[in-house]
Amino acid sequence: MFYESLAKSKGELDACGILLKGYVFGISIEVYDWQECFYILKMFLMRTAQLLSYQHLVQCAHRRATSTMGRHLLNGVIVTELAGLAPVPFCGLVLADFGAEVTTVIHQSGKQIIEQRLTRGKQQKVVNLKRAEGVEELRKICRTSDVLLDPFRPGVLEKMDLDPVDLIRDNNKLIVARISGYGQTGELASRAGHDINYVSLSGILPTINGHSTNRLPYWPPANLLADFAGGGLMAAFGIIAALYNRQQNGGSGCIIDVSMVEGVAYLSTFITAYQDIDKMCNDPYAWFSGKSPIYRTYQTLDDKYVAVGAIEKKFAETLFKTLQLKSKLIDLEERPEVVNNEMETTFRTRTREEWTNLFNGVDACVTPVLDIKEVALLKHHQMRSAFTYDNNKFWPCPAPRFYTADDFARLRDGKVKK
Repeated sequence: MFYESLAKSKGELDACGILLKGYVFGISIEVYDWQECFYILKMFLMRTAQLLSYQHLVQCAHRRATSTMGRHLLNGVIVTELAGLAPVPFCGLVLADFGAEVTTVIHQSGKQIIEQRLTRGKQQKVVNLKRAEGVEELRKICRTSDVLLDPFRPGVLEKMDLDPVDLIRDNNKLIVARISGYGQTGELASRAGHDINYVSLSGILPTINGHSTNRLPYWPPANLLADFAGGGLMAAFGIIAALYNRQQNGGSGCIIDVSMVEGVAYLSTFITAYQDIDKMCNDPYAWFSGKSPIYRTYQTLDDKYVAVGAIEKKFAETLFKTLQLKSKLIDLEERPEVVNNEMETTFRTRTREEWTNLFNGVDACVTPVLDIKEVALLKHHQMRSAFTYDNNKFWPCPAPRFYTADDFARLRDGKVKK
């Protein structure tokens, strides 16, 4: 029970200081004051509303996960994924999310380097690849597959008597995507590495961290860039291109050499193209330096953060006006350190939620920095059902989305919710 009694009138409660007991957010509380009682009741009602919203979010997430047109785009494509680390399981996940039939082949010993968690929409098959009959079983599987995902270093499949050249000779429609750190050739081809190593050789790590020596040593951007963007996602695109070529141009199977180093370097094409623009890349307070007053994050009163990306003049003007700064726009060029200090001080005067509310509807490119545990609760994400709920976690839904022209017209006209 939230409280024991509200049978007495407010005056009686004020007079006797009745003890009220209950639970708010799972914490036992004791209250002797009428005003405090109503405060706790307010918190209880807010919590109830939050739980109802949470339940609605779960329902919307399930609905989004099962109604997306994109789930059928790759129907009929058969993918065999050899169990491995991050990029290959993610590539398989992307293909499965858009309708491909993906089977993960797991070595019978069960000694996987990492627990397989990117299993959504996939089947699993256990095969002992150290035995001749297991190798032959995989060869048989490849004869009826459209795609084989190779997670190993260059040369490993060949040593296992699973040479991709021979596999394609057995099935001239087979597309073998070989995802490795440094590519299938070159002096580094067989060297071990992880995301940070691949990003370090792409030329982009200093830019990600800002080029100032004050920010050394460089820190890695989790493992998003090489493993998933430069590896898994590039491989998925390569596979789609190869499937299109095979279908539309009368092409045959092929081997796709996916180097995560080269994938990350390719992603940095924009930065390469503009690296001679000082205000973007080279000045001490350049946009991508991490020190630009109008392109960085700021700590708030509650020790959370907001992100500012007001690089265009009109957005910067709105930002300065909304924050009521003493600094002028010209100070961004003449005294950027002064603007930084003033903005740091200003953002520390309110909580992240207060800043979010203040900038709601204001075009100044200011947003809250959300962590992975709270991102699904953002109202915008809820309106778009951007996350699906499974196994007590919210997962990002497949992107991008696909609509028929009629469906999009109904969506745009507000006749459908998602």
